[in-house]
Amino acid sequence: MSQLKTRLANYGFDYSRFRFGTRTGIAACLALLLAWSFGLEHPQWAAMTVWGVSQPTRGLLFEKAGYRSLGTLIGTSIGICIVMLAGDAVLLKGLGLTLWVVLCVYGANLLHGLISYGAVLAGYSASMVVLLSRTPDALLPLGLDRLFTVLLGVVTALVVGWLFTYKRAEQTLVNKIRRQTAETLRTIARAYEQGSIDKIPLHDQITNLAHLETQLADHGAGSPSAHLSAKLLRRLLNAQLGLLAQLETSSVQHRDDLADALRETAQAFTDNEVKPIRQCLQRTQELITDSTLKLEFQEFCEAIEDRIQFRESGTTARSQNRFSVLLHRDWRGAQQAAIRTLAVMALISFAWFYTGWMQLAYLLLGASVMLTLFSTMENPAKTMYYVFLGQAAGAIVALTIQAFIWPHLTTMLAMLLVLMPVILVAGFPLSHNRTAPGAMDFNLVFLLLMQPALHYHFEPVTAVGIAIAVVAAPLLAMASFKLLFPTNLRSRQRHVLRSLERELEELEARRLTAQQLKRYRARFYHRLFKLYQMADKLGFNDKLTAARYLIRVQQQLNTYQ
Repeated sequence: MSQLKTRLANYGFDYSRFRFGTRTGIAACLALLLAWSFGLEHPQWAAMTVWGVSQPTRGLLFEKAGYRSLGTLIGTSIGICIVMLAGDAVLLKGLGLTLWVVLCVYGANLLHGLISYGAVLAGYSASMVVLLSRTPDALLPLGLDRLFTVLLGVVTALVVGWLFTYKRAEQTLVNKIRRQTAETLRTIARAYEQGSIDKIPLHDQITNLAHLETQLADHGAGSPSAHLSAKLLRRLLNAQLGLLAQLETSSVQHRDDLADALRETAQAFTDNEVKPIRQCLQRTQELITDSTLKLEFQEFCEAIEDRIQFRESGTTARSQNRFSVLLHRDWRGAQQAAIRTLAVMALISFAWFYTGWMQLAYLLLGASVMLTLFSTMENPAKTMYYVFLGQAAGAIVALTIQAFIWPHLTTMLAMLLVLMPVILVAGFPLSHNRTAPGAMDFNLVFLLLMQPALHYHFEPVTAVGIAIAVVAAPLLAMASFKLLFPTNLRSRQRHVLRSLERELEELEARRLTAQQLKRYRARFYHRLFKLYQMADKLGFNDKLTAARYLIRVQQQLNTYQ
């Protein structure tokens, strides 16, 4: 097995992604056959759902399946309501759908994790119903078909995924955070040993904490226990950031006794024995009473104790309301994404109404997906380039089968069997470094365009027009992401900086209760983590910016102590 992995790696293939892609392809084929056997009109939607839901770990698979089901149910219901209210009025349907998708994209940009994905699904599930229904009489059957095919795809992905994916790798991240905690304590010990923070890589340690924070969303997926675990780990990371920030902004005195105690505590974390950890923390806390880190170390000890209690019993003795892990919400980015979506989809709706071209309905469908699903990414315009390539390849393969193979087949089963080799080989482009960014979009567009029907007759103008409309969507989205409120990592950094400035002004202008201060601190620390994550990708000057805001935030918080 190791030789196979090495050989694949030499050619640019990743074995884990290959395994995931092959397993997902098999599940997609199974869902395709099951949907056909149950008499569903769009069996390819079940296969599309498998590709959309499947995840490499069980926790992510379970939670994403739940949000996809809920998002589809809500979106389908809204889509039916829009068509019932609008009737045959193209403009009313287009604008009604636009308003719903705008609401969904606004929510998706404010939310975090897979609940954001659920909001996206609610948006373009409505699009599938509104834009693919031909007559009002077919509306309810189409909506039910959409719902049942998605649910069938979800169940298939869950069963196959549960059997063949790895269990949620919870302990891997926990061990990383435990080792980083020990390193944080050793860093503080060095500061007390030399009596200053000169030549001590505090900001490198903060960058490490920031990268661990990005993994908490996946860690917290799958169950209430996992969510609580992620919440406790985030609080522990925040406590370490507070210690390092206070160390950066305060004078440090030479103290060998405290340095030795901190190193003993770090070793206890490395050994991962609960009793020594508690003993060392208590001894260190007694020595640190006259230090500027007293309050931050107390918060650190409380976070560790809650984590230990969770490890021992699966819960904590403290009320969960006692600690706060508020997250940064990009209100400005959400507003810009909503306005961008409104402008593009309304423009397409008016063009559809004016020209009467049926292909524009597919362009509107594609735009609703592109403008919602990718609006939360760091650089959506760059992503659209790879999406376009993947979708163009998928459309070419779909048109080839429609033109040269399907017209010669006489049964639905034969038409579906022709799709399976394409689905099954998708694991190869998904696992290669160069083709992976567009591989998923290849699969989704290929399946979207492959609507089987008995006595199939290929109509070149219609088929090519629909394919062009679908593939044009990422190009239109790319242009909108570049021209309408240009969105990239730099712009997202500016949004975080504006949020920090606004809250620093609020903090200076008002007096806060202890609970309010905890909430501000939690949100400040999450935004600082965001800055450090971005700075690691943007460059040296941005690392200086993150460090400067770290000092400003901590100094402002210190005025309340």
